[in-house]
Amino acid sequence: MATAPIDTLIIGQGLVGSALAWHLQHAGQRVLVIDDGHRSAASMVAAGLVNPLAGMRFSRRAQLPQWLDSARRWYATVAHDCAVSIWHPRPMLRLFRSAAQFRFYERRRADAHAIELIGGCFGPGQCPESVAAPFGGFVQYQTGHVDLPRLLTALRRWLEQQDCLRTEHVPAEAIEHRADAVRVGDLCARRLVFCQGASLAANPWFGQLPLNREKGELLTVGCDDWHPTHIVNGAHWLVPLGDGTLRFGATHDHGARSATITREGRDQLMSGLAALVPTRRFALIDQQAGFRPGTPDRYPMIGQHPQLRRFWLCNGFGARGTLTAPWYTGELARHLVDGTPLPAEADIRRYLGPDDATA
Repeated sequence: MATAPIDTLIIGQGLVGSALAWHLQHAGQRVLVIDDGHRSAASMVAAGLVNPLAGMRFSRRAQLPQWLDSARRWYATVAHDCAVSIWHPRPMLRLFRSAAQFRFYERRRADAHAIELIGGCFGPGQCPESVAAPFGGFVQYQTGHVDLPRLLTALRRWLEQQDCLRTEHVPAEAIEHRADAVRVGDLCARRLVFCQGASLAANPWFGQLPLNREKGELLTVGCDDWHPTHIVNGAHWLVPLGDGTLRFGATHDHGARSATITREGRDQLMSGLAALVPTRRFALIDQQAGFRPGTPDRYPMIGQHPQLRRFWLCNGFGARGTLTAPWYTGELARHLVDGTPLPAEADIRRYLGPDDATA
Protein backbone atom coordinates (compact mmCIF):
# COMPACT_ATOMS: atom_id res chain seq x y z
CA MET A 1 0.00 0.00 0.00
CA ALA A 2 1.43 3.36 -1.01
CA THR A 3 2.23 5.82 1.74
CA ALA A 4 1.09 8.98 -0.07
CA PRO A 5 -1.68 10.86 1.78
CA ILE A 6 -5.19 9.81 0.79
CA ASP A 7 -7.42 12.59 -0.45
CA THR A 8 -10.61 10.56 -0.79
CA LEU A 9 -11.72 7.21 0.61
CA ILE A 10 -14.65 5.68 -1.30
CA ILE A 11 -16.75 2.90 0.17
CA GLY A 12 -18.27 0.78 -2.60
CA GLN A 13 -16.89 -0.29 -5.98
CA GLY A 14 -20.15 -0.46 -7.88
CA LEU A 15 -20.66 1.70 -10.95
CA VAL A 16 -20.91 4.92 -8.93
CA GLY A 17 -17.90 4.33 -6.69
CA SER A 18 -15.79 3.17 -9.62
CA ALA A 19 -16.71 6.17 -11.80
CA LEU A 20 -16.03 8.62 -8.97
CA ALA A 21 -12.64 7.02 -8.30
CA TRP A 22 -11.80 7.24 -12.01
CA HIS A 23 -12.65 10.96 -12.22
CA LEU A 24 -10.78 11.84 -9.03
CA GLN A 25 -7.70 9.79 -9.93
CA HIS A 26 -7.51 11.45 -13.35
CA ALA A 27 -7.83 14.85 -11.63
CA GLY A 28 -4.63 14.10 -9.69
CA GLN A 29 -6.25 12.99 -6.44
CA ARG A 30 -4.96 10.14 -4.28
CA VAL A 31 -7.97 7.79 -3.99
CA LEU A 32 -8.59 4.52 -2.20
CA VAL A 33 -11.70 2.40 -2.76
CA ILE A 34 -12.82 -0.07 -0.10
CA ASP A 35 -15.19 -2.77 -1.30
CA ASP A 36 -16.57 -6.02 0.07
CA GLY A 37 -15.84 -7.97 -3.10
CA HIS A 38 -19.09 -6.95 -4.83
CA ARG A 39 -21.20 -8.88 -2.32
CA SER A 40 -23.59 -5.91 -2.20
CA ALA A 41 -23.08 -4.31 -5.65
CA ALA A 42 -26.40 -4.12 -7.51
CA SER A 43 -24.40 -2.99 -10.56
CA MET A 44 -23.18 -6.55 -11.02
CA VAL A 45 -26.73 -7.80 -11.68
CA ALA A 46 -28.20 -4.74 -13.42
CA ALA A 47 -29.27 -4.67 -17.06
CA GLY A 48 -27.07 -1.67 -17.84
CA LEU A 49 -29.77 -0.02 -19.97
CA VAL A 50 -29.22 3.44 -21.44
CA ASN A 51 -32.72 4.77 -22.00
CA PRO A 52 -33.13 8.53 -22.52
CA LEU A 53 -36.95 8.51 -22.30
CA ALA A 54 -38.14 7.05 -19.03
CA GLY A 55 -41.37 5.63 -17.74
CA MET A 56 -44.89 5.32 -19.07
CA ARG A 57 -44.89 8.96 -20.26
CA PHE A 58 -41.53 8.71 -22.03
CA SER A 59 -40.23 11.55 -19.88
CA ARG A 60 -37.23 13.58 -20.98
CA ARG A 61 -35.22 15.33 -18.27
CA ALA A 62 -33.61 18.71 -18.93
CA GLN A 63 -30.16 17.32 -18.11
CA LEU A 64 -30.34 14.62 -20.80
CA PRO A 65 -27.82 16.16 -23.26
CA GLN A 66 -25.15 16.30 -20.54
CA TRP A 67 -25.98 12.77 -19.38
CA LEU A 68 -25.74 11.26 -22.86
CA ASP A 69 -22.59 13.11 -23.87
CA SER A 70 -20.80 12.26 -20.63
CA ALA A 71 -21.89 8.60 -20.71
CA ARG A 72 -20.72 8.06 -24.28
CA ARG A 73 -17.36 9.73 -23.70
CA TRP A 74 -16.66 8.02 -20.39
CA TYR A 75 -17.62 4.50 -21.47
CA ALA A 76 -15.56 4.95 -24.66
CA THR A 77 -12.57 6.16 -22.65
CA VAL A 78 -12.74 3.27 -20.19
CA ALA A 79 -13.21 0.76 -23.02
CA HIS A 80 -10.12 2.13 -24.80
CA ASP A 81 -7.91 2.43 -21.72
CA CYS A 82 -8.90 -0.96 -20.29
CA ALA A 83 -9.12 -2.74 -23.67
CA VAL A 84 -12.64 -4.09 -23.10
CA SER A 85 -15.86 -3.99 -25.09
CA ILE A 86 -18.56 -2.59 -22.79
CA TRP A 87 -20.81 -0.11 -24.66
CA HIS A 88 -23.33 -1.63 -27.07
CA PRO A 89 -25.60 0.88 -28.84
CA ARG A 90 -28.88 -0.64 -30.06
CA PRO A 91 -32.22 0.86 -31.04
CA MET A 92 -35.07 0.12 -28.65
CA LEU A 93 -38.65 -0.92 -29.34
CA ARG A 94 -40.95 0.87 -26.89
CA LEU A 95 -44.17 -1.13 -26.67
CA PHE A 96 -47.33 0.71 -25.68
CA ARG A 97 -48.94 -0.90 -22.66
CA SER A 98 -52.33 0.68 -23.38
CA ALA A 99 -54.02 2.57 -26.20
CA ALA A 100 -53.94 5.71 -24.04
CA GLN A 101 -50.13 5.72 -24.07
CA PHE A 102 -50.10 6.79 -27.71
CA ARG A 103 -50.80 10.39 -26.69
CA PHE A 104 -47.54 10.51 -24.70
CA TYR A 105 -45.73 9.35 -27.82
CA GLU A 106 -47.37 12.11 -29.86
CA ARG A 107 -46.44 14.69 -27.24
CA ARG A 108 -42.82 13.58 -27.23
CA ARG A 109 -42.77 13.35 -31.03
CA ALA A 110 -43.76 17.04 -31.14
CA ASP A 111 -40.93 17.99 -28.73
CA ALA A 112 -38.10 19.54 -30.76
CA HIS A 113 -35.60 18.54 -28.05
CA ALA A 114 -36.54 14.86 -28.36
CA ILE A 115 -37.01 14.50 -32.11
CA GLU A 116 -33.66 12.70 -32.58
CA LEU A 117 -34.75 10.09 -30.01
CA ILE A 118 -38.11 9.22 -31.55
CA GLY A 119 -38.64 6.98 -34.56
CA GLY A 120 -41.74 5.86 -36.38
CA CYS A 121 -44.78 4.34 -34.74
CA PHE A 122 -45.98 0.82 -35.56
CA GLY A 123 -49.36 -0.72 -34.96
CA PRO A 124 -50.44 -4.09 -33.54
CA GLY A 125 -48.92 -6.93 -35.55
CA GLN A 126 -46.36 -4.62 -37.18
CA CYS A 127 -43.54 -4.86 -34.63
CA PRO A 128 -40.06 -5.13 -36.26
CA GLU A 129 -39.21 -8.14 -34.07
CA SER A 130 -41.29 -11.26 -33.38
CA VAL A 131 -42.74 -9.89 -30.16
CA ALA A 132 -46.32 -9.41 -29.08
CA ALA A 133 -47.33 -5.74 -29.22
CA PRO A 134 -51.11 -5.62 -28.88
CA PHE A 135 -51.15 -1.81 -28.69
CA GLY A 136 -48.27 -1.14 -31.06
CA GLY A 137 -45.29 1.02 -30.17
CA PHE A 138 -42.41 3.01 -31.64
CA VAL A 139 -38.69 2.82 -32.32
CA GLN A 140 -36.45 4.80 -29.97
CA TYR A 141 -32.88 5.84 -30.73
CA GLN A 142 -29.72 6.79 -28.79
CA THR A 143 -30.31 3.75 -26.62
CA GLY A 144 -28.17 0.75 -25.76
CA HIS A 145 -26.71 -1.19 -22.89
CA VAL A 146 -23.45 -1.34 -20.97
CA ASP A 147 -21.93 -4.65 -19.91
CA LEU A 148 -21.68 -3.63 -16.26
CA PRO A 149 -20.09 -6.83 -14.91
CA ARG A 150 -17.33 -6.58 -17.51
CA LEU A 151 -16.95 -2.85 -16.85
CA LEU A 152 -16.64 -3.32 -13.08
CA THR A 153 -14.20 -6.19 -13.48
CA ALA A 154 -12.02 -4.03 -15.74
CA LEU A 155 -12.19 -1.10 -13.33
CA ARG A 156 -11.35 -3.39 -10.44
CA ARG A 157 -8.18 -4.45 -12.27
CA TRP A 158 -7.39 -0.80 -12.99
CA LEU A 159 -7.81 0.14 -9.33
CA GLU A 160 -5.57 -2.74 -8.29
CA GLN A 161 -2.90 -1.65 -10.76
CA GLN A 162 -3.09 1.87 -9.33
CA ASP A 163 -2.81 0.47 -5.79
CA CYS A 164 -6.17 2.08 -5.04
CA LEU A 165 -8.31 -0.84 -3.85
CA ARG A 166 -8.85 -2.76 -0.64
CA THR A 167 -11.21 -5.72 -0.49
CA GLU A 168 -12.79 -5.88 2.94
CA HIS A 169 -16.02 -5.18 4.76
CA VAL A 170 -16.01 -1.94 6.74
CA PRO A 171 -18.45 -1.85 9.68
CA ALA A 172 -19.75 1.56 10.70
CA GLU A 173 -18.02 1.35 14.08
CA ALA A 174 -14.65 1.19 12.28
CA ILE A 175 -15.22 4.65 10.74
CA GLU A 176 -14.14 7.66 12.79
CA HIS A 177 -14.84 11.27 11.85
CA ARG A 178 -12.31 13.73 13.25
CA ALA A 179 -11.93 17.46 12.86
CA ASP A 180 -8.80 17.05 10.74
CA ALA A 181 -9.40 13.73 8.97
CA VAL A 182 -11.40 10.52 8.60
CA ARG A 183 -9.94 7.32 9.98
CA VAL A 184 -10.90 3.80 8.91
CA GLY A 185 -8.72 1.33 10.77
CA ASP A 186 -5.14 2.12 9.81
CA LEU A 187 -6.21 4.47 7.00
CA CYS A 188 -6.42 8.25 7.20
CA ALA A 189 -7.99 10.51 4.56
CA ARG A 190 -9.19 14.06 4.03
CA ARG A 191 -12.72 12.85 3.26
CA LEU A 192 -14.87 9.75 2.84
CA VAL A 193 -17.56 9.28 0.19
CA PHE A 194 -20.23 6.63 0.72
CA CYS A 195 -21.20 4.94 -2.57
CA GLN A 196 -22.97 2.00 -0.97
CA GLY A 197 -26.05 1.65 -3.13
CA ALA A 198 -29.01 0.09 -1.32
CA SER A 199 -26.85 -0.54 1.77
CA LEU A 200 -27.19 3.18 2.50
CA ALA A 201 -30.39 2.35 4.41
CA ALA A 202 -28.22 1.04 7.27
CA ASN A 203 -25.77 3.97 7.18
CA PRO A 204 -25.88 5.74 10.60
CA TRP A 205 -24.97 9.13 9.08
CA PHE A 206 -27.05 9.26 5.89
CA GLY A 207 -29.63 6.52 6.52
CA GLN A 208 -32.37 9.08 7.26
CA LEU A 209 -32.42 10.21 3.63
CA PRO A 210 -35.38 8.94 1.56
CA LEU A 211 -33.82 6.01 -0.28
CA ASN A 212 -36.30 3.84 -2.21
CA ARG A 213 -34.91 0.34 -1.89
CA GLU A 214 -36.47 -1.98 -4.50
CA LYS A 215 -35.52 -5.57 -5.20
CA GLY A 216 -35.37 -6.73 -8.80
CA GLU A 217 -34.84 -10.20 -10.25
CA LEU A 218 -33.78 -10.89 -13.83
CA LEU A 219 -32.99 -13.85 -16.07
CA THR A 220 -30.40 -14.76 -18.67
CA VAL A 221 -31.94 -17.00 -21.32
CA GLY A 222 -30.96 -18.60 -24.60
CA CYS A 223 -32.84 -19.14 -27.86
CA ASP A 224 -31.28 -20.99 -30.80
CA ASP A 225 -33.55 -19.67 -33.55
CA TRP A 226 -34.22 -16.02 -32.61
CA HIS A 227 -31.62 -13.24 -32.71
CA PRO A 228 -33.28 -9.84 -32.21
CA THR A 229 -31.34 -6.69 -33.09
CA HIS A 230 -33.40 -4.33 -30.90
CA ILE A 231 -33.74 -3.89 -27.16
CA VAL A 232 -37.39 -4.39 -26.27
CA ASN A 233 -39.03 -2.30 -23.54
CA GLY A 234 -42.65 -2.82 -22.52
CA ALA A 235 -44.11 -4.43 -19.42
CA HIS A 236 -40.65 -6.05 -19.20
CA TRP A 237 -37.39 -5.30 -20.97
CA LEU A 238 -35.31 -7.68 -23.08
CA VAL A 239 -31.67 -7.07 -24.03
CA PRO A 240 -29.78 -9.08 -26.70
CA LEU A 241 -26.28 -9.60 -25.31
CA GLY A 242 -24.63 -10.28 -28.65
CA ASP A 243 -23.47 -13.81 -27.85
CA GLY A 244 -26.78 -15.55 -28.57
CA THR A 245 -28.12 -15.00 -25.06
CA LEU A 246 -30.64 -12.46 -23.81
CA ARG A 247 -31.20 -10.66 -20.51
CA PHE A 248 -34.84 -10.38 -19.42
CA GLY A 249 -36.33 -8.51 -16.49
CA ALA A 250 -37.22 -7.30 -14.15
CA THR A 251 -39.41 -7.83 -11.13
CA HIS A 252 -40.23 -5.00 -8.71
CA ASP A 253 -40.47 -5.84 -5.01
CA HIS A 254 -40.50 -2.90 -2.59
CA GLY A 255 -40.92 -4.97 0.56
CA ALA A 256 -38.18 -7.58 0.09
CA ARG A 257 -35.50 -7.93 2.75
CA SER A 258 -33.19 -10.40 1.02
CA ALA A 259 -31.48 -10.19 -2.38
CA THR A 260 -31.77 -13.94 -2.94
CA ILE A 261 -33.42 -15.26 -6.08
CA THR A 262 -36.89 -16.77 -5.75
CA ARG A 263 -39.02 -19.30 -7.56
CA GLU A 264 -41.83 -16.75 -7.67
CA GLY A 265 -39.56 -14.26 -9.44
CA ARG A 266 -38.43 -16.88 -11.94
CA ASP A 267 -41.98 -18.00 -12.71
CA GLN A 268 -43.20 -14.42 -13.09
CA LEU A 269 -40.42 -13.59 -15.54
CA MET A 270 -40.73 -16.79 -17.56
CA SER A 271 -44.46 -16.12 -17.92
CA GLY A 272 -43.73 -12.56 -19.00
CA LEU A 273 -41.20 -13.78 -21.55
CA ALA A 274 -43.66 -16.31 -22.98
CA ALA A 275 -46.28 -13.56 -23.32
CA LEU A 276 -43.81 -11.22 -25.02
CA VAL A 277 -42.38 -13.77 -27.47
CA PRO A 278 -45.04 -16.50 -27.74
CA THR A 279 -43.58 -18.03 -30.90
CA ARG A 280 -40.20 -19.02 -29.36
CA ARG A 281 -38.90 -21.34 -26.68
CA PHE A 282 -36.21 -20.23 -24.26
CA ALA A 283 -33.72 -22.08 -22.08
CA LEU A 284 -33.07 -20.61 -18.64
CA ILE A 285 -29.34 -20.03 -18.16
CA ASP A 286 -29.13 -17.89 -15.02
CA GLN A 287 -31.20 -15.95 -12.50
CA GLN A 288 -29.96 -13.00 -10.46
CA ALA A 289 -31.32 -10.52 -7.96
CA GLY A 290 -30.27 -7.20 -6.45
CA PHE A 291 -31.58 -4.01 -4.86
CA ARG A 292 -32.02 -0.78 -6.80
CA PRO A 293 -31.25 2.36 -4.76
CA GLY A 294 -33.65 5.06 -5.96
CA THR A 295 -35.08 8.34 -4.68
CA PRO A 296 -38.58 9.90 -4.66
CA ASP A 297 -37.74 12.42 -7.41
CA ARG A 298 -35.51 9.97 -9.33
CA TYR A 299 -32.46 12.20 -9.12
CA PRO A 300 -29.42 10.92 -7.23
CA MET A 301 -28.32 12.21 -3.83
CA ILE A 302 -24.92 13.90 -3.84
CA GLY A 303 -23.35 16.12 -1.23
CA GLN A 304 -21.76 16.75 2.12
CA HIS A 305 -23.05 15.82 5.57
CA PRO A 306 -24.38 19.02 7.18
CA GLN A 307 -22.45 18.57 10.44
CA LEU A 308 -19.75 15.96 9.77
CA ARG A 309 -18.08 17.84 6.97
CA ARG A 310 -15.62 15.12 5.98
CA PHE A 311 -18.44 12.68 5.16
CA TRP A 312 -19.89 12.79 1.65
CA LEU A 313 -22.56 10.87 -0.22
CA CYS A 314 -23.02 9.77 -3.85
CA ASN A 315 -26.01 7.44 -4.08
CA GLY A 316 -29.62 6.86 -5.15
CA PHE A 317 -29.10 6.48 -8.91
CA GLY A 318 -31.77 3.80 -9.36
CA ALA A 319 -32.67 2.49 -12.81
CA ARG A 320 -31.07 5.49 -14.56
CA GLY A 321 -27.61 4.88 -13.11
CA THR A 322 -25.96 3.62 -16.29
CA LEU A 323 -27.01 6.80 -18.09
CA THR A 324 -26.48 9.36 -15.33
CA ALA A 325 -23.61 8.10 -13.13
CA PRO A 326 -20.76 9.20 -15.45
CA TRP A 327 -21.93 12.83 -15.43
CA TYR A 328 -22.90 13.19 -11.76
CA THR A 329 -19.74 11.50 -10.48
CA GLY A 330 -17.75 13.81 -12.73
CA GLU A 331 -19.58 16.81 -11.29
CA LEU A 332 -18.91 15.64 -7.73
CA ALA A 333 -15.23 15.15 -8.57
CA ARG A 334 -15.05 18.70 -9.97
CA HIS A 335 -16.71 20.02 -6.83
CA LEU A 336 -14.26 18.23 -4.55
CA VAL A 337 -11.21 19.28 -6.57
CA ASP A 338 -12.11 22.74 -7.90
CA GLY A 339 -15.08 23.82 -5.77
CA THR A 340 -17.52 24.09 -8.69
CA PRO A 341 -21.18 24.01 -7.59
CA LEU A 342 -23.01 20.71 -7.34
CA PRO A 343 -25.99 20.20 -9.66
CA ALA A 344 -28.91 21.58 -7.65
CA GLU A 345 -31.31 18.80 -8.67
CA ALA A 346 -29.01 16.17 -7.10
CA ASP A 347 -27.75 18.05 -4.03
CA ILE A 348 -28.81 16.25 -0.83
CA ARG A 349 -29.73 19.60 0.72
CA ARG A 350 -33.09 19.32 -1.06
CA TYR A 351 -33.98 16.59 1.46
CA LEU A 352 -32.54 18.27 4.55
CA GLY A 353 -34.68 20.36 6.90
CA PRO A 354 -33.49 23.62 8.53
CA ASP A 355 -32.14 21.76 11.55
CA ASP A 356 -30.22 19.28 9.42
CA ALA A 357 -28.74 21.99 7.21
CA THR A 358 -27.13 23.84 10.08
CA ALA A 359 -23.40 23.32 9.88
